[in-house]
Amino acid sequence: MQNYLCLTFVAMALLHAEEPVLPPEAKPLLVDAPLQPTQPKPEEGRITKTEAGFLLESPGKLEKSYNLSVSRRFTQALAKDQVCLAVIQARTTQTDKADGKGRITVAIQNTRDYSATPLWKNWIVGKDWETSFFSFSATHELPADAGIAKLIIGDAKQVIEVADFQIYRLPMGYDIFKLPTMRKTYVGRELDAPWRVEAEARISKHRKGKWTIVAQDKTGKTLPGAKISVRMKRHLFGFGSSVDPMMLSGLDAKMAAADQKKYLKVTDELFSRIVPENGQRPRNSFAPLDAQKPWEEDGRRRNRAALQWTLQWAQDRKMSSRGHYLVWGYLEPWARQELDQGGIVGLLDAYQFHFDTMIPFNADYVSEWDAINHPVPFVEADALYRVISPNVYADFYRKLRPLTDKILFINEDTFNLDRALAFEKHIQQMMAAGVTPDGCGFQSHFSDYSIPSIEHQWETWSKFGQKVKHLTVTEYDLQTLDDELHADHLRDMMTLCFSHPQMTGFVIWGFWEGRHWKPTAAMFKKDWTERPAVQVWRDLVKGKWWTHADLTADAEGQVSLDAFFGWFDIVIDHDGKTKAFEVRHAVRGGKPQLRLD
Repeated sequence: MQNYLCLTFVAMALLHAEEPVLPPEAKPLLVDAPLQPTQPKPEEGRITKTEAGFLLESPGKLEKSYNLSVSRRFTQALAKDQVCLAVIQARTTQTDKADGKGRITVAIQNTRDYSATPLWKNWIVGKDWETSFFSFSATHELPADAGIAKLIIGDAKQVIEVADFQIYRLPMGYDIFKLPTMRKTYVGRELDAPWRVEAEARISKHRKGKWTIVAQDKTGKTLPGAKISVRMKRHLFGFGSSVDPMMLSGLDAKMAAADQKKYLKVTDELFSRIVPENGQRPRNSFAPLDAQKPWEEDGRRRNRAALQWTLQWAQDRKMSSRGHYLVWGYLEPWARQELDQGGIVGLLDAYQFHFDTMIPFNADYVSEWDAINHPVPFVEADALYRVISPNVYADFYRKLRPLTDKILFINEDTFNLDRALAFEKHIQQMMAAGVTPDGCGFQSHFSDYSIPSIEHQWETWSKFGQKVKHLTVTEYDLQTLDDELHADHLRDMMTLCFSHPQMTGFVIWGFWEGRHWKPTAAMFKKDWTERPAVQVWRDLVKGKWWTHADLTADAEGQVSLDAFFGWFDIVIDHDGKTKAFEVRHAVRGGKPQLRLD
């Protein structure tokens, strides 16, 4: 294979896993640069040279995990969104993880501006020598002579031996879906897996109910023999997606008219819930006026207009809306600025301004809020519980509860055991402080490098369900080029979620590659080609879990059926007269008596 990694003979003989077949356009980014180990302090671990490469020993999760790493500098530039392929040759010799696999971070950084990081990705290394690889799009531009690529090992207690790694870049505009992908799977994917029978039984029990509809004339007399057509139009369950209000409303001048039309159509066709991805975040729609930057208010005014249009558009179509978010669990750039200028009091005042403006603005639309997003920080030093107080989440929740009657969620990702345990600790700490949240939200961002088993997913949800009343999947996506895996995992996560009686919804974090934070997770490619996951969504949400019926009223003018909970169009036809009704069927939906005038 041309331009392949330079390995020692011994290491090459040991490597046995699948290797990527590189397209001819792929060019190596790390050229003629030897691996360079860091010089960790004794308490941060040890790095030793081996015949194959380097052995990195980590004593545990380090505060600065990058202090235990190997790296290569390079001189070539990367453009934002440039497609690349990372290839890693390594093995895990020791770990405290039950699966026997090591946890590393693969990074490409800008040495002139470390905040502009083109790649920062978690990865798994098995116990045997293997060649593993993944594709990505650079999230930031990288100028020439400023690049460094790293394999960071200080993420857990483990010993990992690295033989080599390489980054290949592709020409601008290259279709990332043409790159090779590793064959991955997860436990529970099997079509005869036992969990499926149990899930179907729960869905039948909790997501549909007996419904009796009575046909009457204008005097209230029943109409035996009336023809009654029942057509579902929207689920009550939140099968949804995050959306860009500027795109949905047509206020994004950079978006092609055809794309905007398609974006609007798909949102209306597929979903029963929307989340304005950025519109409700602090400073995006409301902020105190800055006399030095008066032009910023024009942008916020457009954001408010787009947000309100989006929420009203959804409500008119019987779609529910989630609010995202009221508090971020660690310091965002705006929050850091407030802290620097006004201290803790200034930061708290800024959050109060956000509550006082955003909650009333959305009061008529949202059914639930992410009250606290990311209580588990990625950067410990910036965590609000360290900056403000240990009980800051409980304190914020107490402030928020009187301001809204909507369901308030604590929203976090549980893609690995460490984050799940930390999330649980924060919920327990809130409860110990006298605050029990309404619900827990699970962001559910996955990558095909490591997918939890279906059983593990159920156990995680159920554990939190013992503490709070409501659960919801808030930001699901799966990064993979494997269309079959992409579709199967969506099918199984949707089924499992819909079957859980405490779940209020299943929201994906975007659907179109042209507007997605992780393009390889999108269901629609940039040209709107549908990946198989789209048909999975349709087959479930508007097929298997959809209610249509054509019935004839009995002697008492009634029809009865088992129907999924949702909004319905009902048409009554009797003696040459026809009338249409819009009716809601819920757990306590009553017995609608529909009069044909």
